[in-house]
Amino acid sequence: MPDATEEEISKVEQAIFKAGAMSRMLDEKLELQEIAKRITGDEKIEIIQNNIIPVYQCDCSKEHMAEGLATIGKEELRSIIEKEGRAETICHFCNKKYEFSKKELEDIMNTAI
Repeated sequence: MPDATEEEISKVEQAIFKAGAMSRMLDEKLELQEIAKRITGDEKIEIIQNNIIPVYQCDCSKEHMAEGLATIGKEELRSIIEKEGRAETICHFCNKKYEFSKKELEDIMNTAI
C-alpha cells in the first residue's frame, strides 16, 4: 500500500484486529468476499476472479517445533528434562500437538547453542 495515507493504513489495521483470526473465518466457511470485507473494513469489495476457495494450511512440523525448543537454551531444556522428562508443544496456528521424549529433548539440547 505505497500510496495509502496514514488514515487508510490505520483503518485497515483496525479492521484486521476487529476481524479476528483468519482460521476462525475459514472454519465459519465464510465466502472470500465476506472475509475481504471484514479484513479491509470496506463494504465495496470488487470481485476480480470467481471460484476462489480459500484453504487454510499450516506449515508446522515436529522439526520446526524442535528448532523452537532449541531457542530456549540448554539450561531450560535441562530443567524440562529433569522435571518433566518430556515436552509437548502446540502450534498456535493450527493447534496440532507435538510430543518430545526425554531422548528427543536431550538431542535438541545437545545441538542447541
